[in-house]
Formats: sequence, C-alpha cells, structure tokens
Amino acid sequence: MKKHAIITCSDSKHERFLLNHWLVSLKTNVNLKNVDVLVIDYGLSGEVVQKLKKQGVIVQQGRAGGHVVTARFIDLLKILEQSNYGQVLFIDGGDIIFQEDIPFLFDDNKDVFRVTKLNTEVLFFEFFIPKFQPKSFQKELWRVLNNKPVLNAGVIFAPRQKFINLCQKMEELISNKNTYGADQIIFNYVLHKDKFVLLDKKYNFMFGIEREGFLIRNGVFFRKNGEKIAIAHNAGHENFLRPIANFGFGKNCNKLKPVIYYGRKILFLFFGLIKNIQKNLFNFFC
Repeated sequence: MKKHAIITCSDSKHERFLLNHWLVSLKTNVNLKNVDVLVIDYGLSGEVVQKLKKQGVIVQQGRAGGHVVTARFIDLLKILEQSNYGQVLFIDGGDIIFQEDIPFLFDDNKDVFRVTKLNTEVLFFEFFIPKFQPKSFQKELWRVLNNKPVLNAGVIFAPRQKFINLCQKMEELISNKNTYGADQIIFNYVLHKDKFVLLDKKYNFMFGIEREGFLIRNGVFFRKNGEKIAIAHNAGHENFLRPIANFGFGKNCNKLKPVIYYGRKILFLFFGLIKNIQKNLFNFFC
C-alpha cells in the first residue's frame, strides 16, 4: 500500500503558527498512519526546522524563485517526481488548523481532484486574469473560466500524477512567477478543464468568504447546526484582513473581528450585485 502525503510550505513569518498550531492540531486530530507530513522551507529558522524534524516532519528546501504562492507548486513538482506517494493533500500552512480526522478523504473519489469552491462572489477572475499576457491567453482563460465557480487552492486532495500535471502547468503557463494570485487562476483553469469533486465546505471552511455563519466555543469552530468544522481556514491575503483574531489551536485562541468579518460580507454582496448587473446587461444587449 502506497503512502500518502500531507504537504505544506512556510517562511519565517508563519513558522511559529506552523509549529505550534498547524502541526499540533494535525497531530492531535488526524490519524497519520501511512501518511508523511512534509514542509517546503522558504526561510524557516534553524531552530524551527530542527523541532519539525524531531516530530517526524520531512523538511525540503524550497528552491524555485518568484512569489511563494507559485514557487510552492514548482517545488512540489520536483518533490512528487522523486516520490511514490498515492494520494496528496496540498494545504496552506499559515492560516489553517485541523479540528477533526480526515483520512477517508484520501480514499473517496481518489482518481480526481477534491476541492471546495468559494460560495461568495469575489470578482476573483475579473481581478487576476488581466494580469496575464499575452491577450490571447487572457481570452483562453476567460473562455474556460467565465461563469465558473472559483475553486480554492488552500486545500487540495488529488492523486500524485494529477498533482504532477497541475504543477507542470503552473510552471509552463505562469510567465511572471512574481505575481500574486496567478497560481489560483491556473489552478482553476486546469481543474475546470479536467475533473474534480466538490468537498463538503466543512473540509475547507473559509471565514468571511463562506456565506454560512459559524460559532466559536472555547476556541473551537462549529457550523451553525452544531457540527464541528474539520478544517478551519482563516483566509485573507493580509493578516489585518483575516476575520479571526488570535487564530490558532487552543481554548484561548480565536476571536471574531466583527468589523472585518461583516465588512467583508458587505463587500462581497456588493461584488455580487456588480456581477449580476454585468450578466443582465450582457443578456439584454446580446
């Protein structure tokens, strides 16, 4: 039976969260039998590297240049080409905690990508596609992605070969490796041309982006119906935009930032109105 892998990446800015919250929550809640845990290193301190290794984590030096959001896929390609893993979970390391076991997700729908979508209109494609060159490739991206749901690259389950194909496309199609957000566009482009299965949102619950509300009890996140969220994702490009303060694993962690949380919801509702107006105008004139 082939081993599976849970792979993330981190730099020095997020290393304490990775060590004290991401990894602790993973080892506390997830059965890691037959699973390797691997961290791609983009500037971790020697102290943290040693502590990770002492806990059985495999640390691989990141060598690809450019923005880390793109570099991680290129480095992942090299890692997977030299491995023989069965299934891979590629997951963010700086804004995610694990609250429940997830091993069955390695076995369900194991021949395709398994991901979650954004359930709020964020005008993501509209903002990032124009950054690609040439114009002909922008048109190709729009052809595939227009009116498609935005899939989130923070939590991705897939067989090894699917990941290799995805990472090859990242390296091939992102000409400017320093651009933030390019990885998400190519990720969506590849998956919408391939096959994928949507996971239940509890396996990548994104606060402030998910329409559904949630509860916090003693530092633990629950859905409104009382079901525990398995993978909690405090998404946001910059820390001040993340809706949960003191995010982490422990009863003294996790306080809602009401202004950020509700402000983001209002902003995304506004984006949704803009999108609907655009669609109605297009249908009217065409």
